Amino acid sequence: MLKKRTHLNIVRIGSDITFSSLKVIGQRIVETFAGLIGEFSLSHFNTPVVESIDAHLLTMVLHDEYGGHILGITDADLKTSDWDEFYNSIVGGKNPKNDVAVVSTNKLSPPQIQSEKDYDLYLDRTLKVSLHELGHNFGLTDHASFRKSRDGTLCPMSRGEFNKFGYRGYVRVVIDGRGLYFCEECTSFLNSIYGYKQKLVNFLKDGLVSQPSVLNAFS
Repeated sequence: MLKKRTHLNIVRIGSDITFSSLKVIGQRIVETFAGLIGEFSLSHFNTPVVESIDAHLLTMVLHDEYGGHILGITDADLKTSDWDEFYNSIVGGKNPKNDVAVVSTNKLSPPQIQSEKDYDLYLDRTLKVSLHELGHNFGLTDHASFRKSRDGTLCPMSRGEFNKFGYRGYVRVVIDGRGLYFCEECTSFLNSIYGYKQKLVNFLKDGLVSQPSVLNAFS
């Protein structure tokens, strides 16, 4: 199974994010998962323009269309079948029956992107949610508490109490607070299962993130 995950296919669904930006995100993912994800490719999935899409259905479609280890990034709102309206719209999810994770940029963008700083924040958030979902593909679970990584930022698997903040507050407090390095517990798990050795990489290059700083089964 690990061999299947060493190559990541990043699939764009929609057109809000550029391929050059996806390439930078892919490079950061490879750096964070050094030794686990060795390479990535970029694809575009043609789909009608929609405001929202069922998250589980999207993972199944991507699995059938591409197979393998997939990260789907869409500008559409990801929906679930949760009866609670508060929880039936998500920023990311992972299908436990395959190696497909999906991320929605719908709620990650600042109210208006008027500067390079705004766009970098948008990419930074997309990267952090992507790391969280891909972490699930390697067996990592959510941290209900706010666990710190060794650089002092939140572990990418930190989730916290979602409904305590609401969507906007959650993005600012939890997602913006996440870093690019896993906590000791996550690193230890990945090391014991896959022989993963986390390296501190200079993620500040190219200006993607402003500081060293992304749900299992749609949680």
